[in-house]
Order: sequence, then C-alpha cells, then structure tokens
Amino acid sequence: MSDNESRPADPSPEPAPNSGPDATPPGSTPDSTPYDPYPAAPPPGGTADGAPGYFAPPSAHPSGPYYYPPKPGTNGFAVAALVVGIVGLCLCFGFLGIIFGNIARRQIEETGQAGAGMATAGIVLGWIAVGWIALRVVLAVSVGTTDYYY
Repeated sequence: MSDNESRPADPSPEPAPNSGPDATPPGSTPDSTPYDPYPAAPPPGGTADGAPGYFAPPSAHPSGPYYYPPKPGTNGFAVAALVVGIVGLCLCFGFLGIIFGNIARRQIEETGQAGAGMATAGIVLGWIAVGWIALRVVLAVSVGTTDYYY
C-alpha cells in the first residue's frame, strides 16, 4: 500500500482564519468587540455615543402635497381701465380707458396678476367712447350753427 491509501480521510477542512459571523476586521485583535456593520440606533434624547443631542422640533408645515402659492391679486390698472371705460361713454375721457388698459395688459403679462379681461374691456369701451365723441364732433361741425334771425 502506498502512503495515500493508509491515511484516513480528513473529516472536515479547517476553516479559514478570520472568517465567519464573529470575524474581526483587519487590524483589530480577537479580544475586541466583534465587528458590527449596522450600528445601533441612538437612544432617545441623545446621540450614539450617549451625549445629549439636539433634535429639531416638528416642522410647522406638515409634509404632504405641495400647493402652489396663490396668484397675486387683480391689477389696479385693469380695474381703473374698466371703470374709466364705462364712465367715459358718458363723459369725454374714454381715452384714459385705452391708456390704462394697455398699461394693465403689459403689467399682467409680466407679473401674472388677474384682470386681463377687465383690461381688454376697458380698452374696448375706451375706443367706443372715443368713437362716440368723434361722431358727436363730426355731427356738430357738419350741422353748423342754425341761427335764424327773423
């Protein structure tokens, strides 16, 4: 028989050093505590090392869906254009409705305020007032004076 046949087989191979669940990280000694890749949570009211910690108070804004801030209010020039356009139909300052309405439309485009419809209505009423005034002037000039002296 040869040497290989006379020896009994090894029951199990030797485990590799520093392996298994209680393995120590490289550079530490077997006497130290075992390596834990997941550290424990800090105790309530303190930090992981036991020192008292600061925890922020709950937020004043609860977490939830984000709401967009409301649009700014109605443009003041738009309101003025509408009022001046309406009153300008009776009186002779409808041209101010056109001016205020155009200023309001420019500001509304820049700021996103409400009132675009009022600005447009002020412009339209202002042009109607200007047209009405022009028609009255033309009629007054064409008729002329009708002074009959008897």
